[in-house]
Amino acid sequence: MPLQTSRTRRRSPARDPLKKTSVQMHTSTLQAVKNAVERGAAASQNEFVEAAVIARLRELRREKVYASYREAAADPAYVEEMEAITGSFDRALGDGLMEP
Repeated sequence: MPLQTSRTRRRSPARDPLKKTSVQMHTSTLQAVKNAVERGAAASQNEFVEAAVIARLRELRREKVYASYREAAADPAYVEEMEAITGSFDRALGDGLMEP
């Protein structure tokens, strides 16, 4: 999946201004970022790194949601309630079906 760049960002710069920061990374990682930017993956190293961080944050949020799903699926009371709700929908759908 390609990284989202500033050309496709939804944020308004006025609402989310840039703030200068510095990070340390391995020389090989920095060189890989430079190479990616030179190949056109992003307009700048800053843009590339920000897009990569945003993508990782999105992954972490998704992992948290999936962990909640797993936790709910392991809860017998939750599963019982969901099965009851599903059964109600099945009956409601069945009521609307016409006999052939």
